[in-house]
Amino acid sequence: MAGNTFGKGLLHVLMLIAVDFDGTISCRDTSDDLFAEFGSVTEITALLVAGRITVAEYYDMALASLADTCTPEVLAQWLNSREIDSTFISFLEWLRSTDCRLAVVSDGFDAYIYPILHNAGITIADVACNTMRYTPQGWRGGYPGASESCSCFCAGCKRNALLQRLADDEVLVYIGDGMSDTCAVQFADVVFAKGYLASWCTEHRIPHHPWRRFSDIQRILATKYATGAIRRRRQAHLARKAAFINE
Repeated sequence: MAGNTFGKGLLHVLMLIAVDFDGTISCRDTSDDLFAEFGSVTEITALLVAGRITVAEYYDMALASLADTCTPEVLAQWLNSREIDSTFISFLEWLRSTDCRLAVVSDGFDAYIYPILHNAGITIADVACNTMRYTPQGWRGGYPGASESCSCFCAGCKRNALLQRLADDEVLVYIGDGMSDTCAVQFADVVFAKGYLASWCTEHRIPHHPWRRFSDIQRILATKYATGAIRRRRQAHLARKAAFINE
């Protein structure tokens, strides 16, 4: 990226728009609700909050706690009631009218992300997430995005998922809401944050746009895209460069 483009509006900009899933695309955190409905996670949640176990360890223990009645068939039926932001589909339609790309970057599981999207009539080709498989011993998790070089509050490293996808001529836009997004936003040029993430960004002085629905994001991005007001963020560029060197 050319150094003299920082802080300047970019005409005909290409954007990689990375979107969290739970609590962002979906109205509620699916894994939290899944474990509350079928598992027993009170004690292990306390261990996670206290920093005594990692997120991956938490997930492994939470999945192991799921009741025998939580079969793939029962899970599929339960997922039928899950809702997404009703304005997300129109956001996708707008995005298709641009030259920009979308990636879902989640620390949740494929076993519910794909079905929820499918139930909403949505197909997204690029999804980075954890895996969840049903075995004779019950549900088991896999974390293909795990990274020893990143200490973020995730089982799968969102930072690496972003850096692996971002092209040199793209501006990185990140949309999220929770603790698993706090690492990712440090590498993003444009941030849309709500809930915990918005408070965290304010505390750590990361510029961000507050939002409630994807229609809010579409309105802001469409205006910036049309007027050439999309800007690269110097601190994000430096963070990405350092991550590449250290990885």
